[in-house]
Amino acid sequence: MSDRQLFPNMRVDDLLEELQDRLRTLMAARDRIHALLEAVVSIGRDLDLETVLRRITEAAVTLVEARYGALGVIGKGGTLKRFIPVGLTEEEIAQIDHWPHGKGLLGLLIREPETLRLAHIAGHPASYGFPQGHPPMDSFLGVPIMVREEVFGNLYLTEKTGGRPFDADDEAVVTALATAAGVAIENARLYEETRRREAELHVFAGVVAHDLKRPLTTIQGFSEMVHQDIAQDPGQERNAECLERVTRAAGQMSRLIDDLLTYATARDTTLNCAAVDLNALVREIVDEHVAGARAEAGPVPQVHIDQLPVVHADLPLVRQLLGNLIGNAIKYTRPGHPAHLDITATTVATDKGRARIEIADRGIGIPPGEHKAIFTGFHRAAAAYSGTGLGLAICQRVVERHGGTITASDNPGGGARFTFTLPAVGDPRSSR
Repeated sequence: MSDRQLFPNMRVDDLLEELQDRLRTLMAARDRIHALLEAVVSIGRDLDLETVLRRITEAAVTLVEARYGALGVIGKGGTLKRFIPVGLTEEEIAQIDHWPHGKGLLGLLIREPETLRLAHIAGHPASYGFPQGHPPMDSFLGVPIMVREEVFGNLYLTEKTGGRPFDADDEAVVTALATAAGVAIENARLYEETRRREAELHVFAGVVAHDLKRPLTTIQGFSEMVHQDIAQDPGQERNAECLERVTRAAGQMSRLIDDLLTYATARDTTLNCAAVDLNALVREIVDEHVAGARAEAGPVPQVHIDQLPVVHADLPLVRQLLGNLIGNAIKYTRPGHPAHLDITATTVATDKGRARIEIADRGIGIPPGEHKAIFTGFHRAAAAYSGTGLGLAICQRVVERHGGTITASDNPGGGARFTFTLPAVGDPRSSR
């Protein structure tokens, strides 16, 4: 069978040419989708809102080959409170009398947030003209940006290169970009809100530390001073005992304030991560507890410390974490018996490069059914022992801020076992 019989109305050369045209169209579509994906990734990289808005506008201009672009943010009363242009030189910007206020076509998009594509701006009934000094523009493409089902603003694109009008493909690409832009803008706004809350929290923490702890310090200081004056006086035993109670109560209140501040700030405070040698840190904390026990002539804790890794973490927070866990293991011991602790660590592949640390004791253990509840705020599993009920809640927040997990279980030899993970660093000791 001949080619003429297969394609009676089309020569083979014509068929090949059409096939090549379709391949070129497919290649162009593929390149455009790839460019769109790159633009989506680019606008989502940063959390600074101003940077995100500019990247969105620049990406839109590039994707549809527009000479000019802008993003207008809608404010109260349906006017434009911000206008971010792309494509204008500094000299051109200086010559423009004022940025648009949201009248004409831009006002139409604000009132009716739907895509608008025009071959000639001047031909539309809503066209209002340009401010004095504004460069001339003809073709137009406007697309709304929605954030949480509300109109955040609009993308405006003008003057497609080559004098061509914007087409349906341009509209589809910018609409897709606007959808991704809405997500990126919401993320940036949430980030800004988090930073604002963090700043307010730090201010609050400073006020609390000053306004509450200062009078407590005064109470403690004067109570101790008066106690020293009357402790040896006959007949003052009752007063001395009352002053001791005042001093202890003030100390407990001071610790509660410290725990509340740590609990509040541990969730939002900025992490300043660096290499932290757990060997040195754990030994420092244990030495402090051993020295305290000896000073009070109490049972000296028996602590076995395995070779521990170097982790990538925030030092003050990790110090708080280990201080709470080691302090609890020593405190929750039967009266008159020395505490026994085993502190060990491993780094295994299933933890994705995380160090797994275990602190096991032989103390009073955890009541049945409370292994998860002990991590909630103000939960106290052993009422006979003093505490604020925030120590383990703080530990959980610290670990989770570092992307890790913390669990409690029964120690097979009696007592409790706490296991948590922290990011390991490339240290020889972290590969065990």
